[in-house]
This record gives sequence, structure tokens and C-alpha cells, in this order.
Amino acid sequence: MNIIKRWVRIAAGITGRGPRERRLRAVVDGRIVLVTGASEGIGAATARRLAAAGATVLLVARTRERLKQVSGEIAAAGGRAFVHPADLSSPEAAAELAADLVARYRRIDVVVNNAGRSIRRPVAETADRFHDIQRTASLNYLGPVQLMLVLLPAMRATGGGHVVNVSTAGLSLHTPNWSAYHASKAAFDTWLRSAAVEMRRDGITVSTVYCNLVRTRMSAPTPHFRRAPAMSADEAAGIVCRAVAHHRSWWPWWARIGSVVSAAMPRTVERALAAGVRALDALEPLRVLAASGLLRPQRLVRVLRAGRRGRNLDTALAAGPPNGLALVDPDGPVTYPELDAMAEACVANAAATLGLRTGDRVGLACDGHRGFVAVAIGLARLGVDVVLLPPDLPRDRLTEVLRRERATGLVGEPGGATGDVTWMAWPDLLAGPVGGPRSRTRKGRMSVLTSGTTGVPRSVSRPLPLGMLLGPVTTHLRLTPVRPGEPIVVATPPHHGYGLTYLAAGLTLGAPVVLVPGGDPERILSAVAEHGAGLMFVLPIQLRRMAELPAARWPALDSLRGVVSGAAALPPDLCELFPGRLFNMYATTEAGWASMATPADLRAAPGTVGRAPRGVRIRVVEPGGTPLPPNRIGEIQVRGWHPDGQWLATGDLGHLDPAGRLFVDGRLDDMIVSGGENVYAGPVAAILTSHPDVADALLEPVADPEFGQRLRATVEVLPGRTLTAAELRKWLDPRLSRAERPRDITVVAALPRTATGKLVRSVNQPKAPTPGR
Repeated sequence: MNIIKRWVRIAAGITGRGPRERRLRAVVDGRIVLVTGASEGIGAATARRLAAAGATVLLVARTRERLKQVSGEIAAAGGRAFVHPADLSSPEAAAELAADLVARYRRIDVVVNNAGRSIRRPVAETADRFHDIQRTASLNYLGPVQLMLVLLPAMRATGGGHVVNVSTAGLSLHTPNWSAYHASKAAFDTWLRSAAVEMRRDGITVSTVYCNLVRTRMSAPTPHFRRAPAMSADEAAGIVCRAVAHHRSWWPWWARIGSVVSAAMPRTVERALAAGVRALDALEPLRVLAASGLLRPQRLVRVLRAGRRGRNLDTALAAGPPNGLALVDPDGPVTYPELDAMAEACVANAAATLGLRTGDRVGLACDGHRGFVAVAIGLARLGVDVVLLPPDLPRDRLTEVLRRERATGLVGEPGGATGDVTWMAWPDLLAGPVGGPRSRTRKGRMSVLTSGTTGVPRSVSRPLPLGMLLGPVTTHLRLTPVRPGEPIVVATPPHHGYGLTYLAAGLTLGAPVVLVPGGDPERILSAVAEHGAGLMFVLPIQLRRMAELPAARWPALDSLRGVVSGAAALPPDLCELFPGRLFNMYATTEAGWASMATPADLRAAPGTVGRAPRGVRIRVVEPGGTPLPPNRIGEIQVRGWHPDGQWLATGDLGHLDPAGRLFVDGRLDDMIVSGGENVYAGPVAAILTSHPDVADALLEPVADPEFGQRLRATVEVLPGRTLTAAELRKWLDPRLSRAERPRDITVVAALPRTATGKLVRSVNQPKAPTPGR
């Protein structure tokens, strides 16, 4: 059966034949063979097979320890191998290695050029990564050329030899996303085939093995390849050894055909490949949703039925599994049936006690716990529209919000502010009988408030058709997959759109949601460790407090796969708090989720909020609406969350870098004109927070008789640090222009913040003019 399977793979062009052992031994027995990239994968497998056939193998790679391991395996099998560590990405090191080999061994009979660096990255993401081109060219082209230029005279002098180059079958079709890799491989391939004509008269022959996908450590990190047909390293080594034994090149049959077609009809092939890329991109939602389990028949039916319940948490509960753990709060775990029963009790009590009916509007001002979730679900079932409110909203602002939102009732924490409407504590609403009247005409809607950093917040609710949700959900599940049964920790307040989104996602996908109200960093980290959470959703201020904790107070976080920060700006110095696991999300209540920065983005550009998700577009525009080029500051606009496809203004200033990553530079009303110069608060705040004693800074415009407007800075110092305004002003002088320097500086122990960690600005601050006016 194994023989049949092997020949099927050969016929399909997945792999190829190896040599007969007798033929290989006749060619290499007693010969000296140099193998580069011999520490693992194809190189190590090739070295072992050549040594078994009687060759003396010279092992070359960067890592001495791995080379010694391969050499030990060869010696244990009765072969001979010698270790020569070298970095072939440096032409100087390659020349030095070649000279040393010639001096030590006098002749090299066979050279197997296998060392290489593979990079799969779209051109659009390479704008600021020219080093990708340099790195691949150095190892795949410049280093091997330099090595051969030193070895060739010695090979001529000793009667010739053979060179085998391990290349890629991708050169036959110029497949997308491999531009840097293919260019470097094609460069050496062209150089070697051109030189082969000259070398043949000296008895030096050349063979090339154009491998298709090989399962090695280099290809393992790419999820795209895990299920693709591929040959093993041993199979690839067999093909290389056949090239050594027979002095022949090897292509998969489909690559031979592809190279002919590509040469004959280049534009047709280009269009076909582009169409294939579009088709694969169109299938991405199916692949991602299938991996999350949402496309299983029972789950899909529940999700489709739940969609009829409207824009509320009842939809998330109905879409989730019928049993199992739904959430965990400070009072313990709550299962899906228990949460459903609490919501039913809310339906009965809301109608009987508060007199609520379909179409009424009610404020919900609760912390993150089971009461918040059950009441929100119960009111939605009754057909009541729920306005989510911060539980610490001051009484005067609460009264104003309830009046403006035409709310007829308020549900809050026991002993909380009541405003001027009918009020009830959430525990009373959940106590009592189960069941009550239901709305048959409409389902309740849920609205969240804007942050309200400069005044009274307002509610926002918008339709979210499935077609609009599909793209962003696909991107999020691909970057930070929520896995059924794996807990997630949501430490951000659920009355905010950020926390509400992940609360709903966890309920829908069957990932138990661990709610941690209060923002205490130790409690958040302990919740991750205790419940084995895979994802954690936090605020930048919570990350700051975690960074200030001594290492001894951090529990083991082995289960944690990802940390998402959102709702406020992430300072660049926090980007390495969770190396390789931190994501930075940017969204606004009005415009929706706009972008997310991956760990790779944060490494390359600390402070970025990344790129737009699938189905969403972002742009930066000047006051007239004309899009601005990279590195120019303007207003951020988002499209993709409104049914008519219009661009939505965010009120934020930002810029795009050449790689398409977005940076937020402040609020639109933070820009001032000082002495005729446009001054942006965001870059000034970044300079202020780069001071070693500064934790955060709030910048506000103030009138100035000389310049028209200046900035006023209120600075929060790190715990245990001391800093005076005079010291900070002296430190800023060489770092800011005269127009950017704050006129007034106040140093405080802590800045006022909203529940989501955003800085609260003065309500009566003067309004800054629109940029460019």
C-alpha cells in the first residue's frame, strides 16, 4: 500500500523518485560532498543519505550545535562528516569558508547548494520592509555566488565536479506573495545556468532541483501550508540525491507545463493567477468560520434562528450552545440554562414591577457581572430598548442622558444613582417567578454611549446585517481565534462597545466569558491563570498597571494566546509587555471597528493601530475630503459599517505609513493653530510620555494673547517618581518646537479617566478650529 501511495504522489507531481542506492554509491563513494543548509530539513536528510552511500560530507550552516547533531547521527551510522559553521548570508563569510575548505580538503567533488531563506509576504506589506529583499538576496543569491566563485578554480584544477542547486518550482509560474523569495532564487538560478555553459568545458556540470512545497521547520509557521500537498524532507533529499547520481535537473510535471505556458502566454497566466487569488480570498470566510465550528449544521441553524432576535445579547445567547458554561463573574460560574432562567425572571418582573412594555427605553447602569447580562437579555425579550450606561456616571449627567434618550426606567446597582425615572436594582429584577409576556412584533435593541470625554455622552445604535459582519468577524477569528470551550477574560466594561462585543462573541461561540470588573491588574491576571483563558481583552490603563506589578506577583500565563488592547490609545512602551501576543484595536462608537495591529505590526511600528479588517476600508482625508498620501495627518474616516456604504467620520486625527498601517494622532478638535502653525496634540503627548518619569499626559487648548492658542499639559507621573513642571519644561525645550511647547504644565499623581480608561478633558475648554481653516 505504501508503494502505491508513493507512486500516486509521484504521478500527482507532489514528489519525485530517488536514485537506486547502487548508482548513488558508484557516484559518491569516496568523494567529498559539500552540503549547505545541512543543519535540518532537506540539507540534513541529503547529508545523511550521501554519507550512507560512502561520501565524506562537509556540513555547512549557521548553527554549530545542530550541525554537530547531524554529524553525530552520520558517525553513528558508520559515515564520515565534518562540521563547518558559517553564515552564508554574508559574502565575506562565504568567501572565507570556501578558502578554508579548499585549503583543508584540496578538492570538492560535489556542491549541494541548499541553504536558503523563504519569505511569503504580499508586496503591499513590504513597503517598509526592504530588508526582506536584502536578506533573501544575501542568502539565496549573493552568498552562494561568492562561495562558488572561490570553489570553482579548485574544482577545475582537480578535474571538474558537479553542482546541484536546490531551487523552487514557483519560478515556473511566478506565484503571488513570494516576490522577494522568487526574485532571489531566480537570480542565482539564472547566474548558475548561464555559468554552466562555461563550466561544462572544464568538466563541471550543473543540475537544478525545482522543489515544490516541502514540510520543514521553515514552512511550518504558515497555516496556509498545513493542509496543502507537500513532500517530506526525506523525499526531497531523495530527489536531490538522484540529481547528484544522474546529473539531471528535476521539475514536477506541472511546473514544466507551467513554465511553457507562462512563457507563451504571460498575460493570460497573470490574469488566471489573479483570479485564483480572488477566489481563495473569497473562500477565506468559509475556512475561518469552519475552524471556529460555526458551520456545523446544528450551530449554523442556531445562529440563523438567533439572528431574528435583533441587535442584543439575547441573540448571542440563542446562537450559543444549549448547555455548558456561559460566563464566570465574581460570584462564580453561570451556565447557559441558568442565564436563560434569570433572563426569563427579568421578563416577568420588568413587566410587573416597572410596568415596561414593548418599545419602551430603559437605561442599564451595571458593572460587568451576571446581573448585567441577564437583565440585558430579559429586557430585549420583552421588546424594550436598552441604553447601556456607565455605573459611575455622575447624577447630573445621568439625568441628562436619561432625559435625552427618553428613557422611562433605570436598572442599576443596589444603592446607585436613580435619576428622575423609575428605578430598580438588578437583583430585585431577577428575583421572583419565571415567565411573562413576550413581544410578537419587535425585539429590543441595544445602544451604547459615546465615551463622553468632553461632555454628556450620546447613544449610538446601527443595523448590522450579516453581510457587513462577515468580513470583520472573519478577520478577528483569523487573528485572535475564539475557541469553543476555551475561556476568555473580558476585563473591559461591558457597557462599552469594546467589552460588549467580546461578551457577545464568547456567548455566541461557546467560549466561557470570565468577567473581571474593577480593573485590578492582579485580579485580571489571576483570572487568566485560574481559568486557563486563551484570550484576554483589556484596556491600556490596565496594561499600564500590570507593567507596574513586580514580576513575583505575576502568575503563570501558559494558556494565554493573545491579549487585545482597545478603547484607548496604547502607549508604545507597552507594546512589548506580552511579546508576540499583544494586539492593538482601534474602533469608535460612531464608525465601528476600524483596524487592528498584530504583534508583527507592533514590533515593526510601536503604537500603530494596524490595518482595516476584511470588508472595512480606512482613509485619512484633508478638510475638503480629499484622501491624503502616507505620513500626512488628517481626519480618519471608515467605510464598511453603514448599509449605504458611506464614509463615516471618526473625529480622530491620524496618518497612514507607507505599509498601510494606521496611527492615531489625537482628536480633530485637539488641533490648534498657534502662531500660524498647525499643532497636533497627539505627537506632543507622545513626546511627553517618553519622559522616563511620565505615565500619561492630557493636552488641552487654551487661549493665548500672543500666539492665539497654546497647549496646556496636565501630566501624570509614575508611582514613586518625582517631577516638577520646571524640570519637565527644560527636558521638552530641545524636543518640541516653540509652537508645540505647552504654555502651562501641571504635574498630578493621577489623571481623571472614564470607565474605559480614556482621559477626561475639561468640559468648557475652548474649541479648536478645523484643520486647515
